[in-house]
Amino acid sequence: WYDTEISTTPLNGTDLLADGDYWASQTDGTGCESATRLVVNVTITKPLPPTITETNQAFCEIDAKTVADLGATGTGILWYDTETSATPLNGTDLLADGDYWASQTDGTGCESTTRLVVNVTILNSPSPTTTEANQTFCEIEAKTVADLNAIGTGILWYDTEISTTPLNGTDLLSDGDYWASQTETSSNCESASRLVVNVSITKPLPPTSAATIQSFCMKDYLAANPTIAELDAIGNNIVWYDTAISTTPLATTDILIDGKNYFASQTDALSGCESAARLAITVSLINPTTPSTSQTNQSFCKVDNPTISNLNVVGTTIIWYADETTTTALSSSESLINGEDYWAAASDATTGCESIARIGITVTINDALPPTISTITQRFCASSSPKISDLNVSGNGIVWYASETDNTPINPTELLVDSEDYWAAQTNPSTGCISSMRKVANVILTDPGTPAIISLGNEFCKIDKPTLADLDINVSANSGGTISWYDSYPNGNLLSASTTLVEGETYYAIETTVNDCKSINPLAVIVSLEACDAYEVEIYDGFSPSGNGVNDTFKLGNLRDLYPNFKVEFFNRWGTLVYTANASKPDWDGRLNGDGELVPAGVYYFIINFNKNDRKPIQRRLYLSR
Repeated sequence: WYDTEISTTPLNGTDLLADGDYWASQTDGTGCESATRLVVNVTITKPLPPTITETNQAFCEIDAKTVADLGATGTGILWYDTETSATPLNGTDLLADGDYWASQTDGTGCESTTRLVVNVTILNSPSPTTTEANQTFCEIEAKTVADLNAIGTGILWYDTEISTTPLNGTDLLSDGDYWASQTETSSNCESASRLVVNVSITKPLPPTSAATIQSFCMKDYLAANPTIAELDAIGNNIVWYDTAISTTPLATTDILIDGKNYFASQTDALSGCESAARLAITVSLINPTTPSTSQTNQSFCKVDNPTISNLNVVGTTIIWYADETTTTALSSSESLINGEDYWAAASDATTGCESIARIGITVTINDALPPTISTITQRFCASSSPKISDLNVSGNGIVWYASETDNTPINPTELLVDSEDYWAAQTNPSTGCISSMRKVANVILTDPGTPAIISLGNEFCKIDKPTLADLDINVSANSGGTISWYDSYPNGNLLSASTTLVEGETYYAIETTVNDCKSINPLAVIVSLEACDAYEVEIYDGFSPSGNGVNDTFKLGNLRDLYPNFKVEFFNRWGTLVYTANASKPDWDGRLNGDGELVPAGVYYFIINFNKNDRKPIQRRLYLSR
């Protein structure tokens, strides 16, 4: 291809086309190029870009607009994310802030090389705000969606975060979450994000009462008519009505009517909400019988701390007063006062109504003098197991207590406790009353303690034939007293100092002080007679069994004491066994087998089997002379 009919310079295949003529030659198989050329006229179609009236286009985030929503005028419009991008955007792509570039395609199918730019702004309206993420309403107020609290413009409420149908402002609220959007006035965009508000409908229970039928005494009518204020209901800030649905509260001074029903609501102390449900109370009037008694003068002991509850009259559900006319009842726990009069009214067991008349009781409080304790600190031997009855006190009918205020007497047989205080009261023989004042005695129990033994003080060698006196030397007293030994304690036998110690036996030592107090816990000593490390078997080299009483048997010193399971075998020089000695047989006297003929003088051999502590046998020789 050439740019003219006569040009000698071929065009490059990569040269861009432009409007005008292009001349083509061809070359045959011989390599000759044609002299004549074919002319081709080229026309470059250049479609215009689309047009637009708004180069800046804004959309609401909540509308989720896509590329297809961009506004441009033209045919076959394609949108790109840059001016030079070769990949068109999908019409379903969500728009975002930034520039978008549009081309148009004409009827020839040519796309414009120039593109129209549109700047997109996504308007993101903020969600409304609130100072109360958790909003509480009273059930009785029947609040609606319109009562929800949120700060913003054009607020719409939804029942879910994604619901597209707003709630009506007249919809009644219920427990749960509500979601609010706001619409800005400048953009008219509704916020895509929503504010969540949690709604709690406070539904206070109605008040309660122990009696749905409440009675009032005729006595109360005689004094002053009972009013709404006297109705009994348990709850907070109770309001009374004359019907279950009335909205007008009754005054607390309104007089009650016999047989009429009254309805009470209560107000929750925390939320201030009044209960929608109400408690129904029926009113009736009753007059109980006056109480009676055979004792208008009643006596009590001061130490018993008598109270109103101890007064004795016959009647139902007795109520006590300080005088005949007061309307303030006394507490059953109130202490009685000596010489005072108390007045009792009967109350109907079912209704609680009081009798019109009251009965009077005069009270006498009796007391006794405290006992005498000359010695506050009282000492006893712990070993004698002293009891409460051993305490030293002067008085009549003594009763002991663990403290100055304790009401439970201590059993006289109970054992005393060291360093404890005990409190004594005296009984008045004429009234039987125990003194309200008490005297204290402090107990000290003396225990010399357990004697101590020196280290290894229980170990001896039986060769020494140790006695209890040898063991006693190794034991010391704690309190300077004397040591006594028993074969068992506390019910054993007293042992003398000359008692021979026995291997493995347990001996019990106690200390006795000058005031004859003995150790509570003895020292238990298990004796060992195997401590003979300082001793060894003495081996001799001969003996002379001549019958003269000197050296007539062959002895091995200490063998029987140190090795009680020993065995010694004697052999002649030809290896024949002539005698065996052990714990049950005597030392060898020079006779065959110990009771046969005398063996001749000469050299003999013996083997000592110790049979203890894995000590190996030893072999020696001896000379038997005549």
